[in-house]
Amino acid sequence: MRKNVRDRLSKDAGYGLAVLAAVALICSACQPKQEEAEPKKGPRVEDERRQPGLIELPESSQTPAQIRTDQAAIRPLGLTLKAQGGKILPNENRLAHLGVRVPGRILAVYANLGDRVKTGDPLLKLDSPAVGEALLEYRKRRTAVRMAEKALERARLLFEEGAIGAAEYQRREAEQDNAKADLHEAEEKLHLLGMTEREIQRLTAKELPHAEAAQVFLRAPFHGDIIERNATVGEVVDVNQTLFTVADLSTVWVRADFPEQQAGLLRVGLEAEVRVSAYPDTVFRGTVTYVGAVIDPATRTIMVRLELPNPDRRLRPHMFVDATLLVPERPVLTIPRKAVQQVGSRTIVFLSRGPGRFEVRDVQLGAASNDYVEVKAGLAAGDEIVTEGSYMLKSEILRDQMPTGGPL
Repeated sequence: MRKNVRDRLSKDAGYGLAVLAAVALICSACQPKQEEAEPKKGPRVEDERRQPGLIELPESSQTPAQIRTDQAAIRPLGLTLKAQGGKILPNENRLAHLGVRVPGRILAVYANLGDRVKTGDPLLKLDSPAVGEALLEYRKRRTAVRMAEKALERARLLFEEGAIGAAEYQRREAEQDNAKADLHEAEEKLHLLGMTEREIQRLTAKELPHAEAAQVFLRAPFHGDIIERNATVGEVVDVNQTLFTVADLSTVWVRADFPEQQAGLLRVGLEAEVRVSAYPDTVFRGTVTYVGAVIDPATRTIMVRLELPNPDRRLRPHMFVDATLLVPERPVLTIPRKAVQQVGSRTIVFLSRGPGRFEVRDVQLGAASNDYVEVKAGLAAGDEIVTEGSYMLKSEILRDQMPTGGPL
């Protein structure tokens, strides 16, 4: 009996396993595959109708409402050219480095650093043997002229009385001419040594103090300021030393460097505005007097020299300045500066091509003023370009250039 029960249980277990297998098979057939139930994610599809260089905004975009346009047009463009750097220099046409013309010893110094001198003012007094020799030679020549004049006068009287012949009279005339030539030579030598006409006239006196026989003055050549002094009483000096530097600072020069790209706009006569940090609220005005003939190979700049009036002496040599040149207005093709955008190395503007449609256009720019910039290539007069909102269109370009896809 126990065997019958065991057989019955074994048979019931077999039936149960068969039923479970059948149920599992039916469920498996009824459940859809995951691949079929979930739609496949396809790759991003770009709009095939979109043209290269064209931005099309959807109708729901708020960007078009913020966009304003203007036209590229021929306008008078007044340019300002800003220097990369500049500094004040003395006017070299009114600058003198002074020294003695003969070796000697300084007896007195009359000018100090910073003094303002006038033309002919004595700066120092020099005692020089060479000057003494020249003075004595001059006095000897003057004596020779007086003797020759008296000899000629006697010869004239004798010739009129028939006591001498014409040849003797002519010889005396020639002696007087030679004596005068020698005197003129001696006088010119004194001028070369720095003596004035008035000082030379003093030498005609019969008696001349011995102490003054070898003295000469160094004098100021023009009105100006003493900006350098290297003279001390008792010092022995020679012709190679610079003892004083005199500068007329009523006008000064400014040396300014401009980029080589602006070389075509630089010319003599342009007006200039100069500012210095010492007087931030003052604009000093001058003109261009020289434009450099070569480009500095190290800085790629061209040197421009400005001349500025300086009647109150506020501008001092070696001050650093900000220099700006004002180029007269000329008619050129221009667009507003705010229409220009930079994308990498590209300079672009956006042309309106209808509602929500904008063309990206590369342009080549030239000189610029505060509000407008010259267009050398890329646009024509009448082209309608975006001004307000151009930065938002630039953002659209940058967003399209961003990489897409990848794991989240």
